[in-house]
Amino acid sequence: MAVLFAAVWFAFTFVTAPELGVGARALVSALVGALYGVGMWLWLGRTRRGYGGVARRPDFGRAVRRGTVPADVDVDEWRRAVEHHQRQYRPLRWAAPLLYLPMTALAIWLAVTGQPLFWIGAVFFLAVFIGTAVTTPRVLRKTETMLAELDRRKSVQQTVR
Repeated sequence: MAVLFAAVWFAFTFVTAPELGVGARALVSALVGALYGVGMWLWLGRTRRGYGGVARRPDFGRAVRRGTVPADVDVDEWRRAVEHHQRQYRPLRWAAPLLYLPMTALAIWLAVTGQPLFWIGAVFFLAVFIGTAVTTPRVLRKTETMLAELDRRKSVQQTVR
């Protein structure tokens, strides 16, 4: 991710900072890419720790996308992971409009008053907002369904004992 981010940054600076030489542009891009990589590494590591070992299984991501719980799972571990996943998405209901709509407005204002290149940013922020607004409720519904199924399985396990 860091290398891709640095490459995009490098290409983007040809338009945003044409006065930079290739050497300075490459140095700044490498630095920005490294900072991005370290930041994402820290953030993703913290996020993954909250899920526990369940998130490392390929069937967890598939199960969350489908909203179904596989047959042979540790109910307590999966419940912890699904609850963590739900906690990750819950704030997006209010955070996405709070972040992406002002960024869209700023990009539109910058595109109208200065660089037309900012229309790309406006389209990007609007697309991310729409994507988040559509997927967040769906993810929250699916995690609720999964939690209900895990609760049902837990009660069945307790009555069997």
